[in-house]
Amino acid sequence: MKAVILNGSPRKKGSTATALRAIHDELATEAEVEWFDAYDLKLKPCMGCMKCRPDGECVLPADDAQRVRAAVSSSDILVVGTPAYWGNMTAPLKMLFDRNVTLFESFDGGWPKPKQKGKRAAIVVSSGSPMPWSMLPTQGGGAIRSVRTILRSGGYSIKGTMRLAAVKPEEVNGPRQTAQAAAIARKLLALAIIDPTHSA
Repeated sequence: MKAVILNGSPRKKGSTATALRAIHDELATEAEVEWFDAYDLKLKPCMGCMKCRPDGECVLPADDAQRVRAAVSSSDILVVGTPAYWGNMTAPLKMLFDRNVTLFESFDGGWPKPKQKGKRAAIVVSSGSPMPWSMLPTQGGGAIRSVRTILRSGGYSIKGTMRLAAVKPEEVNGPRQTAQAAAIARKLLALAIIDPTHSA
């Protein structure tokens, strides 16, 4: 079993990364886990040429966008974490997704079709705003929506969403958050099934 974790935070010891690390540690008991820090990736932004739509592959020179694509394609589980920036995911993470539209969807014959059906996913979003304001579309709620939109377009079944509202990194290691992270990981491991018809 394989899992990929995408950390969209620039803070490698921040709340988002700490929660992702807790999920990672639980997943690693049964799965091979590959971790990517979006801020460390070297990739160019999408040029909007649309050539990937019929071809299925980005035409830009190979960089970390293709490397992440290969890892996600061969994985059973995808975990995406990001702090909320202007009610959305962070720019490097969004750029990574923009470069990999056809990882998630096929455009053969008109309407987009999901390419990752049968796979499982989870979302971690941290917001500087406390509850209930952190769930506003302009805060963490917007970031959750944007990540969920991409995952659902790919056909992922989202098995957990971890919302961190004004939580400090040291608090993420507390009993409640640790238990939540472990529970999400166990759901992903228990339900990870590859669709035999899947083609990345």
